[in-house]
Amino acid sequence: MKKKVTAIATMDEKKPLKQSNRLIESRYKLTMYEQRLIIAICSQLNENAEEFGKVRIKVSEIANFCNFEPEKAYSLVKKTIKKLASRTLEIKLEDGNWYVTHWLQSAKYINGESIIEYKIDDELKPELLQLKSGFLRAQTKPLMEFRRDYSARLYFLLKRMLKIKDFDYSLDFFRDRFQLSKSYEISANLKNKVIDPAVKEINEKSDINVKHEYIKEGRTYTKIHFTITLKKEPNKEEQQIETETGQLRLNESIYDSDGSVADRLVKRGVTPQKAKSMAKKYSEKQINENINYALKFKDSKENLAGFIISCIENNIVENNRKAKEEIDKKEKEQLADDRQAKEFFYGKTEDFSGDYEKPVIMKDGKIISM
Repeated sequence: MKKKVTAIATMDEKKPLKQSNRLIESRYKLTMYEQRLIIAICSQLNENAEEFGKVRIKVSEIANFCNFEPEKAYSLVKKTIKKLASRTLEIKLEDGNWYVTHWLQSAKYINGESIIEYKIDDELKPELLQLKSGFLRAQTKPLMEFRRDYSARLYFLLKRMLKIKDFDYSLDFFRDRFQLSKSYEISANLKNKVIDPAVKEINEKSDINVKHEYIKEGRTYTKIHFTITLKKEPNKEEQQIETETGQLRLNESIYDSDGSVADRLVKRGVTPQKAKSMAKKYSEKQINENINYALKFKDSKENLAGFIISCIENNIVENNRKAKEEIDKKEKEQLADDRQAKEFFYGKTEDFSGDYEKPVIMKDGKIISM
């Protein structure tokens, strides 16, 4: 009986990648080349199929699709497909448990024919086939322009939130999902080596615009607030949407975005006219300080834009600062009064740091008790 020969596939550059949100949020670590290759492989699936089959494709074709450097395309494909076959990922289930699987069930490089043969791991069928809900569909060819390891990962995480537009991710979320080393526990490393370069590439090369700011809790940066919009001309539904809290938020595209404090107010739901008026009336410092203060309460405020306006107009941050200074001043004055009273009754001691443990008792100019 003759062995069935797998036909050689061709790459369709217009075919989008369809993947589950669970796959987007899974834990894994891939290099830029590995990321490009798995995106290319998954994008060519028949999304209505019930099973994964073995696929054969010419090295030159998939290397071209993945935008690999021509002079080292063959060695890159061979090395990357081999490495990809050993890579694992962890996917979180609805019940909170995780399961671990491989990207590829098998991979083969056929030297004489310059062909690769592969099969996606069957455990990924729920994440890539027959998806009815909880998925993202995205064009993949533009993603092959990304040159940073984490740009595609961040793009998928942001793009899936497009309908919400304004949202937060914790820094620990990225550390965990991207499987970053201990050096990235330092927020500056995560910012400068992962998030900021990826956002820059996404803005330059993808179909979405991303704005982000780092949020502190106490003295530590713990979250990133993202605002995303499509680069295409928005329709009426995209111009005006209701957020989860019911607050009307205007899409940035109807405002002449210039990166100013007025622009930042518009991002938070303030109307462009009101934002421009406040930017003229109040200092940049006053506006920024009060926006940051108001954002601490964003989860509990039904009308966040109104709360921001109130904070700025009443300069809550400065008033709180002055109130604290006044309280501190009164406490110091009270401590000084208490010390003077104790010294009046007991005399001075060598302890000037706090409360007196024992009084000093003098008789005929000599200390007789401590």
